[in-house]
Amino acid sequence: MNLYERDYTIILTDEEKEAYEKEIAYASIPTVKNSRGFPRFSHPDKGVRDFLWQKRSYFPNNYLHFGKYKEEVDFELEAEMFAEVLSSSENEQQFQKYIKENRKWFIPGSIFLDYNFGHHAAYLFPEQKLGTDYIADYMLIGKNSDGYSIVLVEFENANTEFILKTENTESESVRKGLTQIRDWKRWLDSNRDYFMRNIGLINHGIDIPTFRIYYYLVVSRREYMTDRATELRSQLMYEMQNLKIVSFDRLVENLYKLEGYNSW
Repeated sequence: MNLYERDYTIILTDEEKEAYEKEIAYASIPTVKNSRGFPRFSHPDKGVRDFLWQKRSYFPNNYLHFGKYKEEVDFELEAEMFAEVLSSSENEQQFQKYIKENRKWFIPGSIFLDYNFGHHAAYLFPEQKLGTDYIADYMLIGKNSDGYSIVLVEFENANTEFILKTENTESESVRKGLTQIRDWKRWLDSNRDYFMRNIGLINHGIDIPTFRIYYYLVVSRREYMTDRATELRSQLMYEMQNLKIVSFDRLVENLYKLEGYNSW
């Protein structure tokens, strides 16, 4: 799924073509380079700079250019707006529609703040297929100095209990999310090589090991998190490797934090 209104794999103007050729030529110089020599940093036209950042990435239509968001987005306002949408949503589809129709990709992108990768490269893939049977709400691919990692994200209902008080066990939304993630993990344990080829990582020389594939379940709100619910959440994360379970308030907090960040 293309995140943007335009296709960044296609050069539209002579100005973009000239700048892109200069970008490639400067990158080919076999000496230490000053970053300001790259047109994506120094070109006078902001639109051309934005194009170059996207075009030079491995996945131009899925690249999350933090610098562009930093210039254009009021993250504190966006956090307040998203909190209101969550409070008024009756189901997952409503706040998912808000994100996708308004292209507010920095909302799922804020999940990068809960990991130590994404500041060297960050990509977002909505509705990522895993084979023919499974679909993750979002896939994040991020890079740090150690290499690339993947986060597969499942959104469930926000305005729901985390735990069934009468049965002292997880609610339907939590159980559904965990079932989805267990299915993804079981499938990836058997099909990792196929998946790496299918999403195009192998074409770029990237092979992400199983231990750098993470799972992220977003469900419920903090107002529903009793001491027992918090204990159960910790237990569930302990029992399943590389799993984080957070409430939707975590995403709202992450949006506030982005105001003071210079990268994911």
